[in-house]
Amino acid sequence: MDTTAFYAASSGLCFTLLGFWWVVVQFRHAELTADRETRRFIFLVSLHFVVPGVVSLASLLATGPMWRIAFGLAGITGVIAAIGGTRASAAHPVLADVRRWAWLGIPIYALVTGIALVPDVVRKSLGLEPLQVEGLLLLAILLLGILLAWTVFTGARQSDT
Repeated sequence: MDTTAFYAASSGLCFTLLGFWWVVVQFRHAELTADRETRRFIFLVSLHFVVPGVVSLASLLATGPMWRIAFGLAGITGVIAAIGGTRASAAHPVLADVRRWAWLGIPIYALVTGIALVPDVVRKSLGLEPLQVEGLLLLAILLLGILLAWTVFTGARQSDT
């Protein structure tokens, strides 16, 4: 199966959603950039759009083991960012509700890294190509980013707590 069309569409979608997210941040700019913890969490949400977008572009260019390097680095970046972003949001009253959903990114990003490191596992166990499974995982990251963005945008304001 050719994954080129999927990754081409995925990259465009991710960067479009990133632009929308930045507009959302502008609506609540003073509140969402007021302290370091909140900025870190808002950056984490941005990464749920940036990482799938960049890795989708990289998969279009990658040949041989290069896709594995791109996805491996993307997964490690996501795990580190998710741990940092969720730990930072623990003390913030508005982000406390969103935090529990953000933790879901850690195992997803870990799977992205794992498949990049050992792609034959999915070939043998699922009968799928690794880039197909990576694409499904990117969709999960993207969905998580959308849910986090929506929850932050529609959640209570700091002045409401």
